[in-house]
Amino acid sequence: MTKSLLIDLDKCTGCRSCIVACKSWNKLEPKIENRNQDEVRKAVEKAKGTDKFSDNEFTYIHEKDIKNFYKRQCMHCDDPQCVKNCPAHAIVKYDNGAVVVDRNKCEGVGLCAQVCPFDVPVMDENKKPAKCTLCYDRITQNPVLDPACVKACPSKALKFGDIDEMKQYASKFKYVYGGGVNNSYNSSVIYASNMPFENIDFKVAEIHNIANVLDAIKHPVGVLSILGGAALVGLKIYGDRKKKVQEGEK
Repeated sequence: MTKSLLIDLDKCTGCRSCIVACKSWNKLEPKIENRNQDEVRKAVEKAKGTDKFSDNEFTYIHEKDIKNFYKRQCMHCDDPQCVKNCPAHAIVKYDNGAVVVDRNKCEGVGLCAQVCPFDVPVMDENKKPAKCTLCYDRITQNPVLDPACVKACPSKALKFGDIDEMKQYASKFKYVYGGGVNNSYNSSVIYASNMPFENIDFKVAEIHNIANVLDAIKHPVGVLSILGGAALVGLKIYGDRKKKVQEGEK
């Protein structure tokens, strides 16, 4: 059964308990290469939570101002661009709704980071994409455990359950985004609010149109502004490696 994470923006207080819980469960510790005062200060600030995704920041609070904010994380799209465009087929959309990266299969091409309409995946120091997994290792337990952020939320602004139940809960709100509710974006994450999304500077998906990955390799100049040089180089390397493997099998 497909699950869904619902974010009730009317209840969210921006306390950041979700961020702390995410870091704790996923062991997202701040990296301190040099134990000097400046490095320690930067690590402490990063541990508090930033305003962008990083290799140790799977969720954060986007603030328009002190009164208007919302939690951001992977939307776990129904038709993920990252899944469709990964040349190594290293990203999977599971039946339970979670979109998860298989780091063992990942070739480090980085297309997932380029095509995500929400700018979610971040390539870490090992050239692997880092992002929210919807706590796949928790929601596949028997009995099912709520994602860490949901369990930690003191204001009960985060809800997790069968997607039909979450859609029903969302139907009482004036504004809903996600879950395909009211013909909105199809995803396993749903935002619900009684205030206009414009008030919180809500980021609506702008799907990147990458029709053909192979064409991007053959004609890089025309798509350079879309893919970025690093992604094109990665695609070329991946293509060359795949060709060598195929030749070796003959």
